Amino acid sequence: MRVEVTNADVAAAKRAWQRAVDNGESEVRTRLLYDSLRRVINAQAQQMADDFRAKRAS
Repeated sequence: MRVEVTNADVAAAKRAWQRAVDNGESEVRTRLLYDSLRRVINAQAQQMADDFRAKRAS
């Protein structure tokens, strides 16, 4: 099973984090959202790498 991570997913995570920063939410909440953003970006990068390797292998 594969979950596609889109640019829209990355943008939504970034907006959520930025909104928390701009609204002065707690450090814990801001850190949690930043960590989520990093995970989404990493998942998308891994997805792109997997796609690249699959295309090269075929």
